[in-house]
Amino acid sequence: MSIDGWRSPVAGVTDRWRGLERDWQSVVVGATIVALVGTLEIPIPW
Repeated sequence: MSIDGWRSPVAGVTDRWRGLERDWQSVVVGATIVALVGTLEIPIPW
């Protein structure tokens, strides 16, 4: 089996992993903002 046969599945796995990393980074940023707003009691003008 050539290495070319492994590139497609490996690329799919690495792309999915990068997507999950971005999702977790977004969750961490959002949680940090919520924690700071709650801790500092910053009023949010809606």
